[in-house]
Amino acid sequence: MKPPNHRSVLLVPLLLLVLAASPAVVAEPPVSATIGVDTGAMDTSVKPGDDFFEYANGAWLKRTEIPPEFSAFGSVYEVLLKTEAQVAALIEDAGQGESEVARKIADFHASFLDEDAIEARGLAPLKPRLDAIAAISDRKALSAYLGSTLLADVDAFNATDVDTDNVLGLWVAADLDEPTRYLPFLLQGGLEMPDRAYYLDDSERMQTFRDALLTHVTNVLGLVGVQAGGGERAKAVVALETRYAEAHASREDTGDLERGTNHWSRADFAKLAPGMDWDAWFAAAGLSDQGRFVVWQPSAVTGLAALVAD
Repeated sequence: MKPPNHRSVLLVPLLLLVLAASPAVVAEPPVSATIGVDTGAMDTSVKPGDDFFEYANGAWLKRTEIPPEFSAFGSVYEVLLKTEAQVAALIEDAGQGESEVARKIADFHASFLDEDAIEARGLAPLKPRLDAIAAISDRKALSAYLGSTLLADVDAFNATDVDTDNVLGLWVAADLDEPTRYLPFLLQGGLEMPDRAYYLDDSERMQTFRDALLTHVTNVLGLVGVQAGGGERAKAVVALETRYAEAHASREDTGDLERGTNHWSRADFAKLAPGMDWDAWFAAAGLSDQGRFVVWQPSAVTGLAALVAD
Protein backbone atom coordinates (compact mmCIF):
# COMPACT_ATOMS: atom_id res chain seq x y z
CA MET A 1 0.00 0.00 0.00
CA LYS A 2 1.33 3.43 -0.84
CA PRO A 3 2.05 5.29 2.41
CA PRO A 4 -0.55 7.99 2.99
CA ASN A 5 0.60 11.55 2.67
CA HIS A 6 0.77 12.72 6.29
CA ARG A 7 -0.02 16.28 5.31
CA SER A 8 -3.28 15.33 3.60
CA VAL A 9 -4.26 12.86 6.36
CA LEU A 10 -3.94 15.50 9.06
CA LEU A 11 -5.13 18.44 7.01
CA VAL A 12 -8.46 17.27 5.62
CA PRO A 13 -10.49 16.92 8.86
CA LEU A 14 -9.11 20.19 10.21
CA LEU A 15 -9.82 21.97 6.95
CA LEU A 16 -13.44 20.82 7.05
CA LEU A 17 -13.71 21.99 10.65
CA VAL A 18 -12.36 25.45 9.88
CA LEU A 19 -14.51 25.90 6.78
CA ALA A 20 -17.59 25.18 8.87
CA ALA A 21 -16.50 27.36 11.76
CA SER A 22 -17.07 31.03 12.45
CA PRO A 23 -14.09 33.45 12.46
CA ALA A 24 -14.16 33.47 16.26
CA VAL A 25 -13.83 29.69 16.37
CA VAL A 26 -10.88 29.82 13.98
CA ALA A 27 -9.09 32.30 16.19
CA GLU A 28 -9.64 30.20 19.31
CA PRO A 29 -9.39 26.43 18.49
CA PRO A 30 -12.09 24.38 20.21
CA VAL A 31 -10.96 22.10 23.01
CA SER A 32 -13.92 19.74 23.06
CA ALA A 33 -12.90 16.08 22.76
CA THR A 34 -16.16 15.30 20.97
CA ILE A 35 -15.27 17.03 17.69
CA GLY A 36 -12.76 14.35 16.66
CA VAL A 37 -9.87 16.81 16.24
CA ASP A 38 -6.66 16.74 18.24
CA THR A 39 -6.34 20.42 19.07
CA GLY A 40 -3.09 19.64 20.84
CA ALA A 41 -1.55 19.06 17.40
CA MET A 42 -2.19 22.66 16.41
CA ASP A 43 0.25 25.54 16.59
CA THR A 44 -1.97 28.51 17.30
CA SER A 45 1.00 30.87 17.30
CA VAL A 46 0.83 30.62 13.51
CA LYS A 47 -1.92 32.52 11.74
CA PRO A 48 -4.04 30.13 9.68
CA GLY A 49 -4.08 32.58 6.81
CA ASP A 50 -0.27 32.61 6.69
CA ASP A 51 0.40 28.86 6.86
CA PHE A 52 -2.64 26.72 7.48
CA PHE A 53 -0.68 23.48 7.51
CA GLU A 54 1.62 24.69 10.30
CA TYR A 55 -1.39 26.12 12.15
CA ALA A 56 -3.21 22.80 11.96
CA ASN A 57 -0.29 20.45 12.62
CA GLY A 58 2.72 22.42 13.82
CA ALA A 59 2.77 21.17 17.42
CA TRP A 60 2.40 17.54 16.32
CA LEU A 61 5.24 17.88 13.80
CA LYS A 62 7.58 19.37 16.41
CA ARG A 63 7.09 16.54 18.89
CA THR A 64 6.72 13.57 16.51
CA GLU A 65 9.55 11.47 15.11
CA ILE A 66 9.04 8.87 12.37
CA PRO A 67 9.61 5.43 13.96
CA PRO A 68 12.50 3.52 12.35
CA GLU A 69 10.18 0.73 11.13
CA PHE A 70 8.05 3.18 9.10
CA SER A 71 8.82 5.19 5.98
CA ALA A 72 6.12 7.73 6.89
CA PHE A 73 3.96 8.45 9.89
CA GLY A 74 0.67 10.11 10.72
CA SER A 75 -2.75 9.55 12.20
CA VAL A 76 -3.40 6.51 9.99
CA TYR A 77 -0.32 4.78 11.38
CA GLU A 78 -1.20 5.77 14.93
CA VAL A 79 -4.61 4.16 14.49
CA LEU A 80 -2.92 1.05 13.02
CA LEU A 81 -0.59 0.65 15.99
CA LYS A 82 -3.42 1.18 18.45
CA THR A 83 -5.60 -1.35 16.62
CA GLU A 84 -2.82 -3.95 16.59
CA ALA A 85 -2.33 -3.54 20.34
CA GLN A 86 -6.07 -3.89 20.95
CA VAL A 87 -6.28 -7.03 18.80
CA ALA A 88 -3.32 -8.56 20.66
CA ALA A 89 -5.05 -7.84 23.98
CA LEU A 90 -8.29 -9.40 22.71
CA ILE A 91 -6.43 -12.54 21.66
CA GLU A 92 -4.68 -12.85 25.00
CA ASP A 93 -7.94 -12.34 26.89
CA ALA A 94 -9.74 -14.86 24.67
CA GLY A 95 -7.21 -17.52 25.67
CA GLN A 96 -8.42 -17.28 29.25
CA GLY A 97 -11.96 -18.31 28.36
CA GLU A 98 -13.61 -21.67 27.77
CA SER A 99 -13.62 -21.62 23.96
CA GLU A 100 -11.24 -24.19 22.51
CA VAL A 101 -10.94 -22.22 19.28
CA ALA A 102 -10.08 -19.02 21.16
CA ARG A 103 -7.42 -20.84 23.17
CA LYS A 104 -5.88 -22.19 19.97
CA ILE A 105 -5.70 -18.67 18.59
CA ALA A 106 -4.12 -17.41 21.82
CA ASP A 107 -1.63 -20.29 21.87
CA PHE A 108 -0.67 -19.65 18.26
CA HIS A 109 -0.14 -15.96 19.03
CA ALA A 110 1.97 -16.78 22.09
CA SER A 111 4.09 -19.30 20.18
CA PHE A 112 4.80 -16.71 17.51
CA LEU A 113 6.15 -14.32 20.16
CA ASP A 114 8.22 -16.94 22.00
CA GLU A 115 11.56 -16.21 20.34
CA ASP A 116 13.55 -18.38 22.75
CA ALA A 117 11.48 -21.45 21.86
CA ILE A 118 11.77 -20.64 18.16
CA GLU A 119 15.56 -20.42 18.40
CA ALA A 120 15.72 -23.63 20.43
CA ARG A 121 13.86 -25.58 17.75
CA GLY A 122 16.33 -24.49 15.10
CA LEU A 123 15.68 -26.06 11.69
CA ALA A 124 13.35 -28.80 12.99
CA PRO A 125 10.15 -27.10 11.70
CA LEU A 126 11.71 -26.80 8.24
CA LYS A 127 12.97 -30.38 8.04
CA PRO A 128 9.89 -31.86 6.30
CA ARG A 129 10.11 -29.16 3.60
CA LEU A 130 13.87 -29.56 3.20
CA ASP A 131 13.52 -33.37 3.03
CA ALA A 132 10.85 -33.03 0.32
CA ILE A 133 13.17 -30.81 -1.72
CA ALA A 134 16.09 -33.17 -1.24
CA ALA A 135 13.97 -36.06 -2.53
CA ILE A 136 13.33 -34.39 -5.91
CA SER A 137 15.13 -36.51 -8.48
CA ASP A 138 13.42 -35.88 -11.82
CA ARG A 139 11.21 -33.49 -13.73
CA LYS A 140 7.98 -35.14 -12.60
CA ALA A 141 8.93 -34.86 -8.94
CA LEU A 142 9.98 -31.24 -9.38
CA SER A 143 6.72 -30.43 -11.18
CA ALA A 144 4.71 -32.06 -8.40
CA TYR A 145 6.62 -30.20 -5.71
CA LEU A 146 6.05 -26.85 -7.42
CA GLY A 147 2.36 -27.66 -7.78
CA SER A 148 2.14 -28.44 -4.06
CA THR A 149 3.24 -24.89 -3.23
CA LEU A 150 0.33 -23.22 -5.06
CA LEU A 151 -1.78 -20.95 -2.85
CA ALA A 152 -4.74 -18.68 -3.50
CA ASP A 153 -2.61 -15.67 -2.59
CA VAL A 154 -2.93 -13.25 -5.51
CA ASP A 155 -5.65 -10.93 -6.78
CA ALA A 156 -5.24 -9.02 -10.02
CA PHE A 157 -8.12 -6.59 -9.44
CA ASN A 158 -9.64 -6.07 -6.03
CA ALA A 159 -6.55 -6.03 -3.85
CA THR A 160 -4.13 -5.42 -6.76
CA ASP A 161 -1.97 -8.09 -5.12
CA VAL A 162 0.06 -9.59 -7.94
CA ASP A 163 3.02 -10.89 -5.94
CA THR A 164 3.53 -14.38 -4.54
CA ASP A 165 6.56 -16.07 -3.02
CA ASN A 166 5.72 -19.26 -4.94
CA VAL A 167 6.45 -19.70 -8.63
CA LEU A 168 2.76 -19.26 -9.48
CA GLY A 169 -0.21 -17.92 -7.57
CA LEU A 170 -3.92 -18.77 -7.85
CA TRP A 171 -6.87 -16.42 -8.01
CA VAL A 172 -10.48 -17.52 -8.59
CA ALA A 173 -12.79 -14.92 -10.13
CA ALA A 174 -15.44 -14.35 -12.76
CA ASP A 175 -14.23 -14.84 -16.31
CA LEU A 176 -13.92 -11.41 -17.89
CA ASP A 177 -15.10 -12.73 -21.25
CA GLU A 178 -17.99 -14.72 -19.79
CA PRO A 179 -18.88 -13.32 -16.33
CA THR A 180 -21.48 -16.02 -15.65
CA ARG A 181 -18.72 -18.51 -14.87
CA TYR A 182 -15.79 -18.54 -12.49
CA LEU A 183 -12.31 -19.64 -13.56
CA PRO A 184 -8.95 -20.18 -11.87
CA PHE A 185 -6.46 -17.46 -12.81
CA LEU A 186 -2.72 -18.18 -12.66
CA LEU A 187 -0.33 -15.29 -11.91
CA GLN A 188 3.46 -15.17 -11.92
CA GLY A 189 5.63 -15.25 -8.80
CA GLY A 190 8.80 -16.77 -7.42
CA LEU A 191 11.00 -13.67 -7.21
CA GLU A 192 12.49 -12.49 -3.93
CA MET A 193 12.53 -8.86 -5.06
CA PRO A 194 9.37 -6.98 -6.11
CA ASP A 195 9.51 -7.46 -9.90
CA ARG A 196 11.69 -8.13 -12.93
CA ALA A 197 13.13 -4.62 -13.07
CA TYR A 198 15.07 -5.26 -9.88
CA TYR A 199 16.95 -8.07 -11.63
CA LEU A 200 17.29 -6.65 -15.14
CA ASP A 201 17.51 -2.88 -14.82
CA ASP A 202 21.17 -1.88 -15.20
CA SER A 203 20.87 1.28 -13.10
CA GLU A 204 23.19 1.78 -10.13
CA ARG A 205 20.23 1.79 -7.74
CA MET A 206 18.99 -1.62 -8.91
CA GLN A 207 22.51 -3.02 -8.75
CA THR A 208 22.56 -2.03 -5.08
CA PHE A 209 19.44 -4.13 -4.53
CA ARG A 210 20.98 -7.09 -6.35
CA ASP A 211 24.11 -6.89 -4.20
CA ALA A 212 21.94 -6.83 -1.09
CA LEU A 213 19.96 -9.85 -2.35
CA LEU A 214 23.16 -11.84 -2.85
CA THR A 215 24.24 -11.02 0.70
CA HIS A 216 20.82 -12.01 2.02
CA VAL A 217 20.80 -15.37 0.21
CA THR A 218 24.34 -16.11 1.42
CA ASN A 219 23.27 -15.39 5.00
CA VAL A 220 20.17 -17.57 4.73
CA LEU A 221 22.21 -20.48 3.36
CA GLY A 222 24.50 -20.09 6.33
CA LEU A 223 21.54 -20.25 8.70
CA VAL A 224 20.47 -23.60 7.22
CA GLY A 225 23.95 -25.02 7.54
CA VAL A 226 25.30 -24.49 4.01
CA GLN A 227 28.77 -23.17 4.79
CA ALA A 228 31.11 -24.64 2.17
CA GLY A 229 30.56 -22.96 -1.14
CA GLY A 230 27.75 -20.87 0.29
CA GLY A 231 28.78 -17.82 -1.71
CA GLU A 232 28.80 -19.72 -5.00
CA ARG A 233 25.48 -21.37 -4.22
CA ALA A 234 24.01 -17.97 -3.43
CA LYS A 235 25.16 -16.74 -6.84
CA ALA A 236 23.44 -19.74 -8.42
CA VAL A 237 20.20 -18.93 -6.59
CA VAL A 238 20.26 -15.31 -7.74
CA ALA A 239 21.19 -16.37 -11.28
CA LEU A 240 18.20 -18.73 -11.38
CA GLU A 241 15.85 -15.99 -10.15
CA THR A 242 17.29 -13.66 -12.78
CA ARG A 243 16.54 -16.19 -15.53
CA TYR A 244 12.97 -16.44 -14.28
CA ALA A 245 12.72 -12.64 -14.08
CA GLU A 246 13.59 -12.49 -17.77
CA ALA A 247 10.41 -14.46 -18.50
CA HIS A 248 8.23 -12.35 -16.22
CA ALA A 249 5.79 -9.80 -17.56
CA SER A 250 6.47 -6.21 -16.55
CA ARG A 251 4.43 -4.46 -13.88
CA GLU A 252 2.82 -2.34 -16.62
CA ASP A 253 1.82 -5.35 -18.74
CA THR A 254 0.48 -7.12 -15.66
CA GLY A 255 -2.01 -4.28 -15.19
CA ASP A 256 -3.22 -4.47 -18.80
CA LEU A 257 -6.51 -6.40 -18.94
CA GLU A 258 -6.22 -7.13 -22.65
CA ARG A 259 -2.83 -8.77 -22.13
CA GLY A 260 -4.07 -10.77 -19.15
CA THR A 261 -7.18 -12.54 -20.39
CA ASN A 262 -5.49 -15.56 -21.97
CA HIS A 263 -7.68 -18.66 -21.87
CA TRP A 264 -5.82 -21.95 -21.81
CA SER A 265 -7.29 -25.43 -21.72
CA ARG A 266 -5.54 -28.19 -19.80
CA ALA A 267 -4.12 -29.49 -23.08
CA ASP A 268 -2.74 -26.04 -23.94
CA PHE A 269 -0.25 -26.13 -21.08
CA ALA A 270 1.69 -29.05 -22.55
CA LYS A 271 1.62 -27.46 -26.02
CA LEU A 272 2.29 -23.83 -25.10
CA ALA A 273 4.57 -24.37 -22.09
CA PRO A 274 6.53 -27.58 -22.69
CA GLY A 275 9.03 -28.76 -20.11
CA MET A 276 6.82 -29.01 -17.02
CA ASP A 277 5.06 -32.28 -16.23
CA TRP A 278 1.71 -30.51 -16.09
CA ASP A 279 -0.28 -33.59 -15.08
CA ALA A 280 1.90 -33.91 -11.98
CA TRP A 281 1.69 -30.16 -11.33
CA PHE A 282 -2.12 -30.01 -11.57
CA ALA A 283 -2.55 -33.12 -9.41
CA ALA A 284 -0.33 -31.70 -6.65
CA ALA A 285 -2.08 -28.32 -6.89
CA GLY A 286 -5.51 -29.94 -6.50
CA LEU A 287 -6.64 -28.68 -9.91
CA SER A 288 -6.91 -31.93 -11.85
CA ASP A 289 -10.65 -31.45 -12.34
CA GLN A 290 -10.27 -28.00 -13.90
CA GLY A 291 -10.45 -27.90 -17.67
CA ARG A 292 -9.97 -24.20 -18.37
CA PHE A 293 -7.74 -21.46 -16.93
CA VAL A 294 -6.86 -17.83 -17.39
CA VAL A 295 -3.10 -17.45 -17.67
CA TRP A 296 -2.44 -13.82 -16.78
CA GLN A 297 1.22 -13.72 -17.83
CA PRO A 298 1.88 -16.47 -20.42
CA SER A 299 5.58 -15.64 -20.72
CA ALA A 300 6.12 -16.46 -17.05
CA VAL A 301 4.41 -19.84 -17.38
CA THR A 302 6.36 -20.79 -20.49
CA GLY A 303 9.56 -19.51 -18.86
CA LEU A 304 8.92 -21.53 -15.73
CA ALA A 305 8.32 -24.69 -17.75
CA ALA A 306 11.56 -24.13 -19.67
CA LEU A 307 13.49 -23.75 -16.40
CA VAL A 308 11.97 -27.01 -15.11
CA ALA A 309 13.06 -28.78 -18.30
CA ASP A 310 16.57 -27.41 -17.83
